[in-house]
Amino acid sequence: METIIGNRRHFDAEDVFFSSTDDKGVVRSANETFLQLARYPREEMIGAPHSIIRHDDMPGGLFKLMWDDLTAGRPVGAYVLNRAKDGLDYWVFATVTPTSGGYVSVRTKPLDDAVFATIGEAYGRVRAAERECMDSGANRREAAERGAELLAEELASLGYDSLAAFGRAALASEAQRLLAEGVRVPAREGAEGPAVEILGAARRVEVSSDSLVDRIGDFREVVSALGSWLDGAGSIRDRAQRIAVLMRTLTSKDPESSAPGLAERIIERSERAATAVTGLKDSVASFADAMASMAFSMALIRLHTLVLGAYAASVVDGAEADAPCAMRELVQGLEADLGSLGPVRDVVETRVGELESAMASVVSDLDRTRRPYDRWLRALTDEGAVLSEGAEGDVAALMEEAGSLSEQGYPEMTDLANLAGRYRGLDLSIDDEALGGAVERIRAALAALG
Repeated sequence: METIIGNRRHFDAEDVFFSSTDDKGVVRSANETFLQLARYPREEMIGAPHSIIRHDDMPGGLFKLMWDDLTAGRPVGAYVLNRAKDGLDYWVFATVTPTSGGYVSVRTKPLDDAVFATIGEAYGRVRAAERECMDSGANRREAAERGAELLAEELASLGYDSLAAFGRAALASEAQRLLAEGVRVPAREGAEGPAVEILGAARRVEVSSDSLVDRIGDFREVVSALGSWLDGAGSIRDRAQRIAVLMRTLTSKDPESSAPGLAERIIERSERAATAVTGLKDSVASFADAMASMAFSMALIRLHTLVLGAYAASVVDGAEADAPCAMRELVQGLEADLGSLGPVRDVVETRVGELESAMASVVSDLDRTRRPYDRWLRALTDEGAVLSEGAEGDVAALMEEAGSLSEQGYPEMTDLANLAGRYRGLDLSIDDEALGGAVERIRAALAALG
Protein backbone atom coordinates (compact mmCIF):
# COMPACT_ATOMS: atom_id res chain seq x y z
CA MET A 1 0.00 0.00 0.00
CA GLU A 2 1.34 3.44 -0.86
CA THR A 3 0.66 6.92 0.47
CA ILE A 4 1.54 10.28 -1.06
CA ILE A 5 2.71 13.19 1.07
CA GLY A 6 3.53 16.31 -0.89
CA ASN A 7 5.68 15.27 -3.84
CA ARG A 8 6.82 12.04 -2.22
CA ARG A 9 5.44 8.54 -2.57
CA HIS A 10 5.78 6.24 0.46
CA PHE A 11 5.33 2.47 0.52
CA ASP A 12 5.08 -0.23 3.20
CA ALA A 13 7.85 -2.37 4.67
CA GLU A 14 6.47 -5.55 3.07
CA ASP A 15 6.71 -3.98 -0.40
CA VAL A 16 10.09 -5.53 -1.22
CA PHE A 17 10.81 -5.16 -4.94
CA PHE A 18 13.56 -5.76 -7.46
CA SER A 19 14.90 -5.30 -10.95
CA SER A 20 17.75 -6.87 -12.88
CA THR A 21 19.99 -5.30 -15.50
CA ASP A 22 22.74 -6.31 -17.87
CA ASP A 23 26.31 -5.20 -17.18
CA LYS A 24 25.57 -1.82 -18.81
CA GLY A 25 22.63 -1.07 -16.54
CA VAL A 26 19.87 -1.88 -19.06
CA VAL A 27 16.78 -3.34 -17.34
CA ARG A 28 16.17 -7.03 -18.08
CA SER A 29 13.40 -7.85 -15.59
CA ALA A 30 11.36 -6.28 -12.81
CA ASN A 31 8.42 -7.14 -10.61
CA GLU A 32 5.06 -5.39 -10.62
CA THR A 33 5.69 -3.60 -7.31
CA PHE A 34 8.66 -1.78 -8.86
CA LEU A 35 6.71 -0.93 -12.02
CA GLN A 36 3.81 0.44 -9.97
CA LEU A 37 6.05 2.63 -7.82
CA ALA A 38 8.00 3.88 -10.84
CA ARG A 39 4.77 4.38 -12.83
CA TYR A 40 6.33 2.89 -15.97
CA PRO A 41 4.56 0.22 -18.04
CA ARG A 42 6.54 -3.00 -18.43
CA GLU A 43 7.07 -2.54 -22.16
CA GLU A 44 8.66 0.86 -21.52
CA MET A 45 10.82 -0.20 -18.55
CA ILE A 46 12.26 -3.44 -19.94
CA GLY A 47 15.15 -2.55 -22.23
CA ALA A 48 15.49 0.96 -20.82
CA PRO A 49 18.56 2.15 -18.88
CA HIS A 50 17.96 1.89 -15.13
CA SER A 51 18.88 5.57 -14.93
CA ILE A 52 15.41 6.28 -16.33
CA ILE A 53 14.29 6.66 -12.70
CA ARG A 54 17.36 8.58 -11.54
CA HIS A 55 16.58 11.72 -9.54
CA ASP A 56 18.54 14.87 -10.32
CA ASP A 57 19.08 15.53 -6.60
CA MET A 58 21.16 12.35 -6.28
CA PRO A 59 24.93 12.98 -6.35
CA GLY A 60 26.69 11.46 -9.32
CA GLY A 61 29.54 10.64 -6.94
CA LEU A 62 27.38 7.99 -5.26
CA PHE A 63 26.85 6.13 -8.52
CA LYS A 64 30.55 6.48 -9.33
CA LEU A 65 31.44 4.75 -6.04
CA MET A 66 28.74 2.12 -6.56
CA TRP A 67 29.99 1.24 -10.03
CA ASP A 68 33.58 1.06 -8.77
CA ASP A 69 32.52 -1.61 -6.27
CA LEU A 70 30.23 -3.46 -8.66
CA THR A 71 32.80 -3.72 -11.43
CA ALA A 72 35.18 -5.14 -8.82
CA GLY A 73 32.60 -7.85 -8.08
CA ARG A 74 31.45 -6.46 -4.72
CA PRO A 75 27.76 -6.09 -3.78
CA VAL A 76 26.76 -2.62 -2.62
CA GLY A 77 24.06 -1.03 -0.51
CA ALA A 78 22.95 2.62 -0.43
CA TYR A 79 19.99 4.91 0.12
CA VAL A 80 18.72 6.20 -3.22
CA LEU A 81 16.12 8.79 -4.19
CA ASN A 82 14.22 7.93 -7.39
CA ARG A 83 11.76 9.85 -9.53
CA ALA A 84 8.73 8.08 -10.98
CA LYS A 85 7.35 8.79 -14.44
CA ASP A 86 4.51 10.83 -12.92
CA GLY A 87 7.05 13.18 -11.30
CA LEU A 88 6.71 11.92 -7.72
CA ASP A 89 9.79 10.99 -5.70
CA TYR A 90 10.36 7.88 -3.60
CA TRP A 91 13.28 6.83 -1.39
CA VAL A 92 14.59 3.28 -1.20
CA PHE A 93 17.38 1.37 0.43
CA ALA A 94 18.92 -0.44 -2.54
CA THR A 95 21.26 -3.40 -2.67
CA VAL A 96 22.91 -4.33 -5.94
CA THR A 97 24.56 -7.73 -6.40
CA PRO A 98 26.67 -8.86 -9.37
CA THR A 99 25.26 -11.93 -11.16
CA SER A 100 26.09 -13.71 -14.40
CA GLY A 101 26.36 -10.96 -17.02
CA GLY A 102 24.59 -8.33 -14.96
CA TYR A 103 23.18 -7.24 -11.63
CA VAL A 104 20.17 -7.80 -9.37
CA SER A 105 18.95 -4.87 -7.30
CA VAL A 106 16.57 -5.34 -4.36
CA ARG A 107 14.91 -2.31 -2.81
CA THR A 108 13.19 -1.86 0.52
CA LYS A 109 11.61 0.93 2.49
CA PRO A 110 14.24 2.90 4.49
CA LEU A 111 13.60 2.10 8.15
CA ASP A 112 16.68 3.39 10.00
CA ASP A 113 15.48 6.98 10.28
CA ALA A 114 18.61 8.38 11.95
CA VAL A 115 21.09 7.02 9.40
CA PHE A 116 18.71 7.78 6.52
CA ALA A 117 18.41 11.44 7.59
CA THR A 118 22.16 11.82 8.11
CA ILE A 119 23.12 10.39 4.72
CA GLY A 120 20.40 12.43 3.02
CA GLU A 121 21.99 15.62 4.37
CA ALA A 122 25.41 14.44 3.15
CA TYR A 123 23.96 13.78 -0.32
CA GLY A 124 22.60 17.33 -0.40
CA ARG A 125 26.00 18.85 0.35
CA VAL A 126 27.78 16.67 -2.21
CA ARG A 127 25.19 17.33 -4.91
CA ALA A 128 25.43 21.08 -4.32
CA ALA A 129 29.21 20.88 -4.79
CA GLU A 130 28.75 18.88 -8.01
CA ARG A 131 26.43 21.55 -9.38
CA GLU A 132 29.00 24.22 -8.55
CA CYS A 133 31.59 22.20 -10.47
CA MET A 134 29.34 22.04 -13.53
CA ASP A 135 28.56 25.75 -13.26
CA SER A 136 32.34 26.28 -13.43
CA GLY A 137 32.60 24.31 -16.67
CA ALA A 138 33.07 20.71 -15.51
CA ASN A 139 31.20 17.98 -17.38
CA ARG A 140 29.01 15.38 -15.63
CA ARG A 141 31.82 12.83 -15.40
CA GLU A 142 34.23 15.34 -13.85
CA ALA A 143 31.56 16.53 -11.42
CA ALA A 144 30.80 12.93 -10.43
CA GLU A 145 34.48 12.26 -9.77
CA ARG A 146 34.62 15.29 -7.51
CA GLY A 147 31.38 14.18 -5.88
CA ALA A 148 32.86 10.74 -5.21
CA GLU A 149 35.79 12.35 -3.40
CA LEU A 150 33.48 14.53 -1.32
CA LEU A 151 31.10 11.68 -0.51
CA ALA A 152 34.05 9.56 0.62
CA GLU A 153 35.00 12.40 2.97
CA GLU A 154 31.42 12.60 4.27
CA LEU A 155 31.39 8.85 4.92
CA ALA A 156 34.78 9.05 6.65
CA SER A 157 33.39 11.71 8.99
CA LEU A 158 30.67 9.21 9.92
CA GLY A 159 33.24 6.49 10.63
CA TYR A 160 33.20 4.58 7.33
CA ASP A 161 36.32 4.18 5.21
CA SER A 162 34.36 3.37 2.04
CA LEU A 163 30.88 3.18 0.55
CA ALA A 164 31.15 -0.61 0.91
CA ALA A 165 31.72 -0.26 4.66
CA PHE A 166 28.74 2.08 4.96
CA GLY A 167 26.57 -0.24 2.88
CA ARG A 168 27.44 -3.24 5.04
CA ALA A 169 26.46 -1.44 8.22
CA ALA A 170 23.33 0.12 6.71
CA LEU A 171 22.06 -3.16 5.24
CA ALA A 172 22.51 -4.99 8.55
CA SER A 173 20.57 -2.24 10.30
CA GLU A 174 17.81 -2.12 7.67
CA ALA A 175 17.46 -5.92 7.64
CA GLN A 176 17.19 -5.99 11.42
CA ARG A 177 14.40 -3.43 11.31
CA LEU A 178 12.68 -5.24 8.43
CA LEU A 179 12.57 -8.39 10.55
CA ALA A 180 11.24 -6.39 13.49
CA GLU A 181 8.39 -5.26 11.20
CA GLY A 182 7.48 -8.94 10.82
CA VAL A 183 8.22 -9.13 7.09
CA ARG A 184 8.52 -12.80 6.12
CA VAL A 185 8.24 -14.95 3.01
CA PRO A 186 4.49 -15.22 2.29
CA ALA A 187 2.51 -18.46 2.11
CA ARG A 188 0.07 -19.66 -0.56
CA GLU A 189 -1.72 -22.65 0.92
CA GLY A 190 -3.46 -25.05 -1.43
CA ALA A 191 -1.81 -23.83 -4.63
CA GLU A 192 0.29 -26.07 -6.88
CA GLY A 193 2.95 -25.72 -9.57
CA PRO A 194 6.61 -24.77 -9.96
CA ALA A 195 6.16 -21.29 -8.49
CA VAL A 196 4.63 -22.84 -5.37
CA GLU A 197 7.64 -25.17 -5.11
CA ILE A 198 9.97 -22.17 -5.33
CA LEU A 199 7.91 -20.35 -2.72
CA GLY A 200 8.07 -23.34 -0.37
CA ALA A 201 11.81 -23.70 -0.88
CA ALA A 202 12.30 -19.99 -0.18
CA ARG A 203 10.46 -20.43 3.10
CA ARG A 204 12.79 -23.33 3.96
CA VAL A 205 15.83 -21.14 3.23
CA GLU A 206 14.30 -18.52 5.49
CA VAL A 207 13.74 -20.98 8.35
CA SER A 208 17.16 -22.62 7.92
CA SER A 209 18.92 -19.26 8.08
CA ASP A 210 16.82 -17.84 10.93
CA SER A 211 19.38 -18.82 13.57
CA LEU A 212 22.09 -16.67 12.00
CA VAL A 213 19.84 -13.88 10.74
CA ASP A 214 18.44 -13.44 14.25
CA ARG A 215 22.01 -12.77 15.39
CA ILE A 216 22.58 -9.83 13.04
CA GLY A 217 21.90 -7.55 15.99
CA ASP A 218 24.46 -9.44 18.10
CA PHE A 219 27.05 -9.13 15.33
CA ARG A 220 26.40 -5.40 15.03
CA GLU A 221 26.70 -4.91 18.80
CA VAL A 222 30.05 -6.70 18.91
CA VAL A 223 31.33 -4.68 15.94
CA SER A 224 30.23 -1.45 17.64
CA ALA A 225 31.83 -2.45 20.94
CA LEU A 226 35.08 -3.38 19.20
CA GLY A 227 35.06 -0.02 17.44
CA SER A 228 34.65 1.77 20.77
CA TRP A 229 37.51 -0.28 22.23
CA LEU A 230 39.73 0.67 19.30
CA ASP A 231 39.05 4.36 19.93
CA GLY A 232 40.64 4.06 23.38
CA ALA A 233 43.27 1.42 22.69
CA GLY A 234 46.01 3.97 22.15
CA SER A 235 46.01 4.71 25.89
CA ILE A 236 47.44 1.21 26.54
CA ARG A 237 50.44 1.98 24.37
CA ASP A 238 50.78 5.48 25.83
CA ARG A 239 50.80 4.17 29.41
CA ALA A 240 53.31 1.44 28.63
CA GLN A 241 55.58 3.95 26.94
CA ARG A 242 55.23 6.39 29.83
CA ILE A 243 56.20 3.69 32.32
CA ALA A 244 59.38 3.09 30.34
CA VAL A 245 60.15 6.83 30.42
CA LEU A 246 59.59 7.04 34.19
CA MET A 247 61.85 4.08 34.84
CA ARG A 248 64.63 5.72 32.86
CA THR A 249 64.08 8.98 34.74
CA LEU A 250 63.94 7.69 38.34
CA THR A 251 66.25 5.42 40.31
CA SER A 252 66.98 4.51 43.93
CA LYS A 253 69.31 6.31 46.31
CA ASP A 254 70.58 2.90 47.44
CA PRO A 255 73.50 1.76 45.25
CA GLU A 256 72.69 -1.84 46.19
CA SER A 257 69.03 -1.53 45.21
CA SER A 258 67.31 -4.04 42.96
CA ALA A 259 65.46 -1.17 41.25
CA PRO A 260 67.86 -0.70 38.30
CA GLY A 261 67.73 -4.40 37.40
CA LEU A 262 63.94 -4.43 37.66
CA ALA A 263 63.75 -1.28 35.55
CA GLU A 264 65.82 -2.82 32.79
CA ARG A 265 63.50 -5.83 32.48
CA ILE A 266 60.32 -3.79 32.76
CA ILE A 267 61.42 -1.23 30.17
CA GLU A 268 62.04 -4.01 27.66
CA ARG A 269 58.65 -5.63 28.31
CA SER A 270 56.77 -2.33 28.37
CA GLU A 271 58.23 -1.27 25.05
CA ARG A 272 57.48 -4.69 23.59
CA ALA A 273 53.88 -4.46 24.86
CA ALA A 274 53.53 -0.96 23.42
CA THR A 275 54.64 -2.27 20.03
CA ALA A 276 52.35 -5.30 20.30
CA VAL A 277 49.34 -3.07 20.96
CA THR A 278 49.60 -1.84 17.37
CA GLY A 279 49.32 -5.42 16.15
CA LEU A 280 46.44 -6.01 18.54
CA LYS A 281 44.60 -2.98 17.19
CA ASP A 282 45.08 -4.33 13.66
CA SER A 283 43.69 -7.71 14.76
CA VAL A 284 40.68 -6.12 16.42
CA ALA A 285 40.00 -4.01 13.30
CA SER A 286 40.29 -7.09 11.05
CA PHE A 287 37.96 -9.08 13.28
CA ALA A 288 35.41 -6.24 13.39
CA ASP A 289 35.58 -6.05 9.59
CA ALA A 290 35.00 -9.81 9.30
CA MET A 291 32.03 -9.62 11.68
CA ALA A 292 30.56 -6.75 9.65
CA SER A 293 30.95 -8.86 6.49
CA MET A 294 29.17 -11.74 8.22
CA ALA A 295 26.25 -9.51 9.19
CA PHE A 296 26.11 -8.14 5.64
CA SER A 297 26.08 -11.64 4.11
CA MET A 298 23.27 -12.81 6.36
CA ALA A 299 21.25 -9.66 5.72
CA LEU A 300 21.70 -10.05 1.96
CA ILE A 301 20.62 -13.71 2.11
CA ARG A 302 17.47 -12.73 4.00
CA LEU A 303 16.71 -9.87 1.62
CA HIS A 304 17.09 -12.04 -1.49
CA THR A 305 15.07 -14.83 0.13
CA LEU A 306 12.27 -12.37 0.91
CA VAL A 307 12.12 -10.93 -2.60
CA LEU A 308 12.29 -14.40 -4.19
CA GLY A 309 9.43 -15.56 -1.97
CA ALA A 310 7.38 -12.42 -2.58
CA TYR A 311 7.87 -12.72 -6.33
CA ALA A 312 7.00 -16.43 -6.34
CA ALA A 313 3.81 -15.65 -4.41
CA SER A 314 2.95 -12.94 -6.93
CA VAL A 315 3.51 -15.42 -9.78
CA VAL A 316 1.17 -17.87 -8.04
CA ASP A 317 -1.39 -15.06 -7.85
CA GLY A 318 -1.03 -14.48 -11.61
CA ALA A 319 0.22 -10.92 -11.13
CA GLU A 320 3.61 -11.21 -12.87
CA ALA A 321 4.80 -11.46 -16.47
CA ASP A 322 8.03 -13.02 -17.79
CA ALA A 323 8.32 -15.11 -14.61
CA PRO A 324 11.06 -17.54 -15.78
CA CYS A 325 13.52 -14.76 -16.69
CA ALA A 326 13.01 -12.79 -13.48
CA MET A 327 13.06 -15.92 -11.33
CA ARG A 328 16.38 -17.03 -12.79
CA GLU A 329 17.90 -13.63 -11.98
CA LEU A 330 16.67 -13.80 -8.38
CA VAL A 331 17.86 -17.37 -7.90
CA GLN A 332 21.31 -16.42 -9.22
CA GLY A 333 21.51 -13.66 -6.63
CA LEU A 334 20.50 -15.98 -3.79
CA GLU A 335 22.92 -18.68 -4.92
CA ALA A 336 25.74 -16.12 -5.00
CA ASP A 337 24.87 -15.11 -1.42
CA LEU A 338 24.80 -18.68 -0.15
CA GLY A 339 28.01 -19.50 -1.98
CA SER A 340 29.84 -16.64 -0.27
CA LEU A 341 28.62 -17.52 3.23
CA GLY A 342 31.08 -20.35 3.85
CA PRO A 343 34.17 -18.29 2.94
CA VAL A 344 32.90 -15.40 5.06
CA ARG A 345 32.49 -17.71 8.06
CA ASP A 346 35.98 -19.09 7.44
CA VAL A 347 37.40 -15.56 7.51
CA VAL A 348 35.61 -14.83 10.80
CA GLU A 349 37.05 -17.98 12.37
CA THR A 350 40.55 -17.11 11.09
CA ARG A 351 40.28 -13.60 12.49
CA VAL A 352 39.17 -15.00 15.84
CA GLY A 353 42.36 -17.06 16.01
CA GLU A 354 44.50 -14.07 15.07
CA LEU A 355 42.83 -11.89 17.67
CA GLU A 356 43.23 -14.51 20.40
CA SER A 357 46.95 -14.79 19.59
CA ALA A 358 47.46 -11.01 19.58
CA MET A 359 45.56 -10.63 22.86
CA ALA A 360 47.63 -13.35 24.50
CA SER A 361 50.87 -11.65 23.43
CA VAL A 362 49.92 -8.24 24.82
CA VAL A 363 48.40 -9.63 28.02
CA SER A 364 51.52 -11.71 28.64
CA ASP A 365 53.85 -8.73 28.28
CA LEU A 366 51.67 -6.46 30.41
CA ASP A 367 51.22 -9.09 33.13
CA ARG A 368 54.97 -9.65 33.25
CA THR A 369 55.51 -5.94 33.90
CA ARG A 370 52.87 -5.47 36.60
CA ARG A 371 54.44 -7.19 39.62
CA PRO A 372 58.05 -6.14 38.87
CA TYR A 373 56.80 -2.58 38.39
CA ASP A 374 55.11 -2.63 41.79
CA ARG A 375 58.34 -3.99 43.34
CA TRP A 376 60.34 -1.25 41.63
CA LEU A 377 57.92 1.38 42.93
CA ARG A 378 58.10 0.00 46.51
CA ALA A 379 61.89 -0.06 46.35
CA LEU A 380 62.02 3.60 45.35
CA THR A 381 59.45 4.51 48.00
CA ASP A 382 61.36 2.66 50.76
CA GLU A 383 64.89 3.56 49.68
CA GLY A 384 64.26 7.04 48.39
CA ALA A 385 63.92 8.06 44.76
CA VAL A 386 66.31 10.29 42.88
CA LEU A 387 66.69 11.40 39.28
CA SER A 388 68.83 9.22 37.05
CA GLU A 389 72.01 10.74 35.73
CA GLY A 390 71.20 13.40 33.15
CA ALA A 391 67.44 13.26 33.86
CA GLU A 392 65.32 16.27 34.77
CA GLY A 393 62.06 16.69 36.62
CA ASP A 394 60.40 16.91 40.01
CA VAL A 395 60.98 13.64 41.89
CA ALA A 396 57.86 13.91 44.04
CA ALA A 397 55.62 14.62 41.05
CA LEU A 398 57.18 11.80 39.04
CA MET A 399 56.72 9.34 41.91
CA GLU A 400 53.11 10.41 42.24
CA GLU A 401 52.59 9.77 38.54
CA ALA A 402 54.29 6.37 38.83
CA GLY A 403 51.97 5.45 41.68
CA SER A 404 48.94 6.57 39.71
CA LEU A 405 49.96 4.41 36.75
CA SER A 406 50.32 1.43 39.07
CA GLU A 407 46.80 1.94 40.38
CA GLN A 408 45.33 2.33 36.90
CA GLY A 409 46.78 -0.83 35.44
CA TYR A 410 45.32 -1.70 32.04
CA PRO A 411 41.51 -1.87 32.38
CA GLU A 412 41.20 -1.84 28.57
CA MET A 413 42.55 -5.38 28.47
CA THR A 414 39.84 -6.49 30.89
CA ASP A 415 37.26 -4.86 28.63
CA LEU A 416 38.69 -6.66 25.60
CA ALA A 417 38.69 -9.97 27.47
CA ASN A 418 34.99 -9.44 28.26
CA LEU A 419 34.35 -8.69 24.59
CA ALA A 420 36.21 -11.87 23.69
CA GLY A 421 33.78 -13.80 25.86
CA ARG A 422 30.89 -12.25 23.96
CA TYR A 423 32.15 -13.14 20.51
CA ARG A 424 33.17 -16.65 21.60
CA GLY A 425 29.54 -17.15 22.58
CA LEU A 426 28.20 -16.24 19.12
CA ASP A 427 26.89 -19.28 17.28
CA LEU A 428 27.90 -19.12 13.61
CA SER A 429 26.36 -22.46 12.70
CA ILE A 430 23.74 -22.87 10.00
CA ASP A 431 21.91 -25.87 8.59
CA ASP A 432 23.96 -26.21 5.39
CA GLU A 433 22.27 -29.48 4.45
CA ALA A 434 18.79 -27.96 4.65
CA LEU A 435 19.92 -24.92 2.68
CA GLY A 436 21.49 -27.10 0.00
CA GLY A 437 18.31 -29.15 -0.30
CA ALA A 438 16.17 -26.03 -0.61
CA VAL A 439 18.40 -24.65 -3.36
CA GLU A 440 18.17 -27.93 -5.29
CA ARG A 441 14.37 -27.79 -5.09
CA ILE A 442 14.44 -24.21 -6.36
CA ARG A 443 16.60 -25.24 -9.33
CA ALA A 444 14.31 -28.15 -10.18
CA ALA A 445 11.20 -25.97 -9.96
CA LEU A 446 12.89 -23.26 -12.02
CA ALA A 447 13.60 -25.79 -14.78
CA ALA A 448 9.94 -26.82 -14.73
CA LEU A 449 8.84 -23.19 -14.89
CA GLY A 450 10.33 -22.86 -18.35
